[in-house]
Parts: sequence; structure tokens; C-alpha cells
Amino acid sequence: MVRRFLYVAALVFCPTAAFAQVPAVHPVYVRAQTLVNDGDAATGRALVDSMLAIAAPGSNDYAEAVYWRAVLASTAADAEMDYRRVVVDYPLSPRVEDALIRLAQLEIARANYDGALRHLNRLVAEHPQSAARPRAGYWMARALFDKNDMQGGCAATADALSRTNEGDAELRNQITYLNQRCAGIVLAAPAPAAGSTTIADSVQVLAAPITQPVTQPISQPIAAAPPSAPPVTRDTVARVPVRVPPASSTPTRVTPPAPVPTPASSPETGRGWSVQVAAYNLRSQADAMVSRLKTNGYEARVDGEAAPFRVRIGRYTSQGQASAVQRSLKAKKIEGFVVQADTR
Repeated sequence: MVRRFLYVAALVFCPTAAFAQVPAVHPVYVRAQTLVNDGDAATGRALVDSMLAIAAPGSNDYAEAVYWRAVLASTAADAEMDYRRVVVDYPLSPRVEDALIRLAQLEIARANYDGALRHLNRLVAEHPQSAARPRAGYWMARALFDKNDMQGGCAATADALSRTNEGDAELRNQITYLNQRCAGIVLAAPAPAAGSTTIADSVQVLAAPITQPVTQPISQPIAAAPPSAPPVTRDTVARVPVRVPPASSTPTRVTPPAPVPTPASSPETGRGWSVQVAAYNLRSQADAMVSRLKTNGYEARVDGEAAPFRVRIGRYTSQGQASAVQRSLKAKKIEGFVVQADTR
């Protein structure tokens, strides 16, 4: 237990690769991280909170502050909540790729390798040209090796090595060390397909059990596999990481979570809690997601009169009630996080 705690702490506080391949870090965050690493955590986190207080909600500056609050969080649970918030609520933030990698690291720390691979494969699917791909490949290999998938792990290290450059000496050394496990391993050839036939393709083929696209809508009654949809741009991509069960001859339907009693909201504040599961730049997309959620029995709505349009479930007067619903949704592969919202 102590070993796992130390490993999680290292993931949260370790500065390695945190500054790589992203815009220049504001000096306040550099100072905050130095203070936390030197043992003055309270002052360091107070600096991040001050940046959050002056940032405009919905802006990249606000997302940046949320990201650094996660990096310097006192617990893995707090860090995970803010990383998920960056990914779901600020899909255009340059911190999304790094947040996905850090979420994967947290899952590896708790030995949830499939969960880690879902985050990493989401990065590959939604950000195929990302400069974070070599790091994602390294952690993908770690997760696959821990699952005893030697073929998949070796394909991931080969792909990661092919994407590093001369400036990635430290990362390249880490990948090369990990690749020592592949001595004598013959990589399986990827299935023939139109277009690219690189090692990257074999990574996704070998990791097929956990690489279902995360941008598919919540499952609805299915009679046959739907036709392929045209690709969407990053500006309009859906942001609900939901695994859709394989199509079968028997229609299936998501069972909504048991309703949580929600007593009347406080007339003094009118504030409560909800679970946010997506954010869109187009109101039409948010409305479509709400419609699908309602079809499956969820009390969903769109919050906001301007982009991003947030899709939220429920109105609860305590954070505990909302957290219970969030855990129920997560068990159904619907990712979300608890937010404060109007209860009226």
C-alpha cells in the first residue's frame, strides 16, 4: 500500500516531461511546482488558486490553471478529477494530451491497465499527430507488458521509438530500456488495410480489446453495426468516452442508474451539484447528446448559452449524491466529473 502511494505521488509531483511539447509554462506555475517539491505545498497550491481566480471561465487560461491544480494536487483522487475536467470540459486546450497520459499513469498505479489503455488509445485516436505520441507509446507499452501482452508491448515500444527525435534522448533511453523485454519477440503483422501499414497500426490491432473509439455515442438499441461515419474535426468532436457494446442480434439498452433522492435546493443559494459528461462547441451536438441520454433514462440537460455547451446529468443538493451517480455512470463506461451547478 505504501509503495502504491509513493508511486502515485511520484506521478502527481514528478516534473519529468510535464513541460515537454506544450506551450511555455507561466512562471507562476513553475514557482508553484518548485514550492511544492521543496515541501511548501500550501504556498504552491495557493499560487495556482490565485491564477484560477483571475482566469476567465471557459478560457484556455482557466484550463491551464485547472491542469496545474491537478499536477500539484495533494491526492490522486483530486488530481484525477481535474485531469478529467480538462479532457471533458476543455477539449481544445493544449493540455488535453498530457492530461490523458497522466490519467493513464494514475490507472497504471492502481493496476487498472485496461483503464490506462483506454486513455492512451483515446489520445492516439483523437490526436494522431500529437507530439505526445512517443510518451503515450511508452506508457502504452508499460501497461501492455503488465498485462503480459508481449506482442502488444513490443509493438508499442517500436512505434514509440520510431516517433522520437534527437531532442528526446531521455525518453528514447527509457523506451530502449523497456524494449529489452522484446529480445526474440517477432511482431505480428498488422491486418491488411487501405492506407498506412506502419507499426502504429499494429499497436491498435494488438490492443483491439480496449481500443473501441471513445467518441461514439452512448449505446442505444442496436440491430446491426452502423455504417462508418465521416471523420469529424477536433472542434466538433464528441467528448464522452463511452464504450459501446458489440452489436448483436438481440437489442440492448443501457440501464439507467438508480435514482438518487434530491431534496429541495437551498433557497438562499440555489446552488447544487451535477455530473458533467461532455462539452461541445455546437449547441446542436449538445442537444443531440442530451436526447440520447434521455432516451436511455438519464435526467440530462444542456447548461450554458454560449460555447462550450455543457451536457450535465441531474441536480443534487450534496456533492455525495452527485459522486454516487458519477460512480454509477463510470461503471457503465460513461466518464464524467462532479461540478457545481444551479439546482433550479
